[in-house]
Amino acid sequence: MGVSGESLAGLIDHTLLSPGCTIADAKRVCSEAVEHGFAAVVVPPYFVPFAVTEMAATGIPVCSVVSFPHGWDPPAVKCDQTRRLLEMGAVEIDMVMNVSAFLSGRAGAIEDEVAAVRNVCGRDAVLKVIIETAYLGVEQIAAAAAITAGAGADFVKTSTGFASRGVTPEDIRIIKQAVGGRAGIKAAGGIRTRDQACSLIDAGATRLGCSSSVGLIKKR
Repeated sequence: MGVSGESLAGLIDHTLLSPGCTIADAKRVCSEAVEHGFAAVVVPPYFVPFAVTEMAATGIPVCSVVSFPHGWDPPAVKCDQTRRLLEMGAVEIDMVMNVSAFLSGRAGAIEDEVAAVRNVCGRDAVLKVIIETAYLGVEQIAAAAAITAGAGADFVKTSTGFASRGVTPEDIRIIKQAVGGRAGIKAAGGIRTRDQACSLIDAGATRLGCSSSVGLIKKR
């Protein structure tokens, strides 16, 4: 699939989640999102008020993360984090599911936490749930994707970028089959070239999470 840089930009959540990021980095990411027309800008909770001010009147939504990067917080904490982010002006939420609970056979806990955060998000905020495919086998990826989509996630997201590997086209194909159109698919983790991005889109990704977004849209 051939995708122009401009078309690709409209699918990218331009992301800043490195532990050492600064206010100058947040300003740069916001400016780049406006310049290139990225789908959203993703910043740490601390920088949400700043990003909301920077992005005001641009039409580009501000996204932030909940229980990032390990997903261990109890549902009540995830709901509180989500509520506070929405109050600060974020309109998209990337929440990490409790991978440890899922791997412990507690699939019901995943369904409950996603449904609870979905309720906090209401109809207006976009909820993306990170299932962290690096830690899951094929059947587990399918099950996690089906559970999160069924519980109300707008997108099933593959990775935080902090695990042992990032996204693969096979991850996307598994998720696509599992969700059956009930949710979008956000590919994230280690996306560095346009060819790689296009292979993920071909596999079924409908959104991409990238920190090297500007270089990615400019070169193959």
